[in-house]
Amino acid sequence: MLSLLLKSMRSRIIPTSLVTISLMASMVLLLSIERIQQGTEEGFNQSISGVDAIIGPRSSSLELVLYTVFHLGRPTNNITTKTVNDIKQRSDISWLVPIALGDSHRGFRVVATQSNYFEHIKYGNNQSLIFLNGVAFSELSEAVLGSDVAERLNYNVGSEIQITHGSVESIGSKHDDFSFKVTGILKKTGTPIDQAIFLDLKGYELLHLGWMSGKKVFSLDDIDLSSLPAGALDPKTVTAAFVGLKSKITLFKFTKSIREYSKEAISAVIPGIALSELWSIVGLVDKGFQLLSWIIIAISLIAMVTLIIASLDNRKQEMTIYRANGASPKFLAIMVICESLVIGLVAIIGAIILVTIVTYFATNQLNLALGISPSFKWISLEEIKVFGLILFAGVLSSLVPAVMVFRKNLHQTLS
Repeated sequence: MLSLLLKSMRSRIIPTSLVTISLMASMVLLLSIERIQQGTEEGFNQSISGVDAIIGPRSSSLELVLYTVFHLGRPTNNITTKTVNDIKQRSDISWLVPIALGDSHRGFRVVATQSNYFEHIKYGNNQSLIFLNGVAFSELSEAVLGSDVAERLNYNVGSEIQITHGSVESIGSKHDDFSFKVTGILKKTGTPIDQAIFLDLKGYELLHLGWMSGKKVFSLDDIDLSSLPAGALDPKTVTAAFVGLKSKITLFKFTKSIREYSKEAISAVIPGIALSELWSIVGLVDKGFQLLSWIIIAISLIAMVTLIIASLDNRKQEMTIYRANGASPKFLAIMVICESLVIGLVAIIGAIILVTIVTYFATNQLNLALGISPSFKWISLEEIKVFGLILFAGVLSSLVPAVMVFRKNLHQTLS
């Protein structure tokens, strides 16, 4: 039967191929959307771990998480270091790591922080940051690089870099009067940390010592750094602070008390809750695309049934020969069902290959755009269920032409 079926389909190769490609493309669309959405969500959720709350200026919680964790967008405001130090003295806080944002280096975001950042900030399933080469900075003129920065710019431990004022390279915007020496390169994490450059907060403050309103007023070459008074390089403001609590039970009480802080308008954001807001928004769009994909799949199945029914009139001679050689109506009906089964299987195999290719390139784009590296499986259990459902629907829909063939007797075919 299989040999006869393949020869029959070969004689109608063009319309059969078009229906197969249509069904395959609709499955690729459905599964690619689902994979990319799940992969992006997984990558975002694994980008920061062990941080109970993020303290920053009062603003949208999602906005605060996006620019502090994922380096997307710009900070709307800063908070004073005095406020951060006051909060740090709270008895329910285990650790606090301040960060300052705003500058860049050849397109990569600069994160000014303290050396305990590499001790407390984790990613994935509570995995610690590991140095591939070198160690954390200990002086204000030292820097640590994420793995992507080192790889793409070909930097090593000992390399010297200069920072650009702001996030865009422009004439006169570079801090060309002070250089940082690379002391460490972090192991790849698959998170935005890979695309960041880490400086000491005091070194970051030193860079802006001669700047006012975004303009360089005087060069650091004109001053003796050793003559600076104690505390001159202590930052007056920071962008935000990552916080770890002694007990997660106190988390909601802690965030409420931060919002009620009377000396400055600040807020404390729980990263997981902020990201759930993001996925609730993205989920609506994702469901819309999924509905569209299922509609396209239904149209493709209808087209397949239409092709089989339309081809029955053109295959009268073929069917007559089969019947004259002893083929029963049941045999011909099964043959029609098997035809839809073959079309479905070919479409599924093609879809798996194409979805794998699409998600491979999507991984690279997500890494470039968002700094995350989601992992995609060759095929998941849920995808097998989807393929099975589509295959079953295809076979079920082919029962209509199969019944039509079964009800035709030999006299009708000969006439």
